[in-house]
Amino acid sequence: MRISRRDFISGPYRNCPNPQCLAENSFGVFTPISESRSYSRECIKCWHKEHFGLPRIKKKIVYLDQFVISNLVKLLDKSCPSHQKIKADPFWESLFIKLEKASKLQAIVCPDSFYHRDESMTGGVEFKLMKRLYEHFSSGKTLYPSIIIEKNQITHHFESWLDGKKASFEFKPEDIAFEKDLHSWSVGLRISVGGNPYPGQVEGLHKTNETTREQLKDVWTRWQNEKEVGFVERIKEETSGLWKGLISAARQFAMRRNNAMTKMAAGENYEMDLDDFLPPMSNDIIETLTRIAQAKGLQGNQIPESIVSYFGNIDSLLEIPQIRISSVMFAGWAHRAANGKKNPPKSTADVQFISSYLPYCDALFVDKESAILLREFPKGTPSKFRLAEFNAHIFSLANKKQFLDYLDQLVADIPAEQMEILKDMEGEDYGKPYWSIIEHEKRERV
Repeated sequence: MRISRRDFISGPYRNCPNPQCLAENSFGVFTPISESRSYSRECIKCWHKEHFGLPRIKKKIVYLDQFVISNLVKLLDKSCPSHQKIKADPFWESLFIKLEKASKLQAIVCPDSFYHRDESMTGGVEFKLMKRLYEHFSSGKTLYPSIIIEKNQITHHFESWLDGKKASFEFKPEDIAFEKDLHSWSVGLRISVGGNPYPGQVEGLHKTNETTREQLKDVWTRWQNEKEVGFVERIKEETSGLWKGLISAARQFAMRRNNAMTKMAAGENYEMDLDDFLPPMSNDIIETLTRIAQAKGLQGNQIPESIVSYFGNIDSLLEIPQIRISSVMFAGWAHRAANGKKNPPKSTADVQFISSYLPYCDALFVDKESAILLREFPKGTPSKFRLAEFNAHIFSLANKKQFLDYLDQLVADIPAEQMEILKDMEGEDYGKPYWSIIEHEKRERV
């Protein structure tokens, strides 16, 4: 196979502007690299080249729950057993068309996350097909997992608490993303590598999920029997569990590591498990707070005492956005359990990503249950626990038409200059849906 520069030049073609050439339909677009701030055109006859700048743009950050990605893959994969069922609902086809248009017109970016990855590995749809679609809409923009956002907010708040000041939070999306510029142009060539599960990862996720389900069943039963506990009281109870959870995780890791080292030292037949030696990310929270306390001049016993005192101040901890949102959502679950809801959720993933991403996104499409937790509160709930300060639009299947209208409006608001650039780079059909994306992915692997 021979590859030349000519292979990277494509339409739409224009007449060459070089006075010494003027060849018709020869001045094509040289394939740009995604995230570029400019693009170029070259003549395939005389190789005359011109560069064109891309203006800065501001996209809307839209987070799509895993079930949205899953149903879209089922829509696009005709061999999927659920294809006909999903296709029978016209919403999913309309959604794909409008997401494609808004995404390709650079109106939105739908970042992916570790929750997409983990749930794709353990769901009923082939992982690589899921990965192909969520990366298609994210353009490779990946958000931090909840524990990192929680840690960053806690450490920022702790430092202000030590100084006797009230912490302020700036909800800039780039603060929670590995690729900082979420608003860059997502056009041209983008390379995705890796992503395959490492040995034992899927089995480990299944084991963790099963443990979580059993824990939720137990706590759900407790909530069902504790009908006298009020909503605000439940919020504070959930927040008070933060310190207990951190200490418990640290102790469990220490025990696993010590047991593993004891077996290795005794020459026992020990099968290597990285979880026995890699500390949980929650340990980093305690270590970071310790370093902050030292930097503030605290010494000796003052350091652990200050940290324990900090986590004991529940009202102060509830100033932290991630903690407040998650505590409100868990309290919402408890409220629904006490009021007769029989079946507990199967996972805490929704609480984790919503509590972490809600303040930073313009819109989230979540499941109906989560939407209810974010909108409906018991009578008399204080305003600070109604989460009204976070301006993200919340969509679910309960208001799915409004989400389609929202996407239409974002497209309608695109500046004329942006539309002209896209037309020049991509042609008249720049917003055409990529209906064959899943079929292409399947053929690439044959």
